[in-house]
Amino acid sequence: MATDNQNKQDNQPILIDGDRYYDRTSYILVIDDDNTLLKFFKIHLNKFFSRVIVVKNAKEAIDTLREKEIDLVISDVRMPRMDGLQLMRRVRRHDAGIPVMLISGGLLTEEELTVAQEEADGFLRKPFSVDELHAFLDQGMEMRAKYVRLGEFLQDKTQIRKLLIGRSKLEKLIKPDVKIDAVKALLRELKKAG
Repeated sequence: MATDNQNKQDNQPILIDGDRYYDRTSYILVIDDDNTLLKFFKIHLNKFFSRVIVVKNAKEAIDTLREKEIDLVISDVRMPRMDGLQLMRRVRRHDAGIPVMLISGGLLTEEELTVAQEEADGFLRKPFSVDELHAFLDQGMEMRAKYVRLGEFLQDKTQIRKLLIGRSKLEKLIKPDVKIDAVKALLRELKKAG
């Protein structure tokens, strides 16, 4: 039986809408307590990705993260019990290479807005257009590809976030056979995009 990784390696990205390339085998996890929005995400994203998982709360999201190799997380900020900001931190502890994209239609506190805009890999206000959603997805999938590439350079990919915020020395984290300039260039791209 083929694993998720084997299936991903066997499938090539497909061209969508003339200029977008999406890997249909990517796992997209969407978390929102709004059933109507979850249905929209499931129906719309299934046109482009064959593995779209929608869940109603952070607990279900965490369970899914343990079971599947998720490529992108899209989460509402405001949810009962555990909000999207807390979930983002849990996702990063689980796998620092999974981009977390936040969405919100509610009024956020100044602190919530700052965290969403500065710490998440992307932030989108509801309501949004389909074009805005695709630009958001493009940003998330590009971040995922860069995180995966960066992880290949590192001895311990759990250190990606510490490296991005300057809490770890690059020289101590990269594999011995990796050229430091390539890693620095990728880090600049990630910092600029994030």
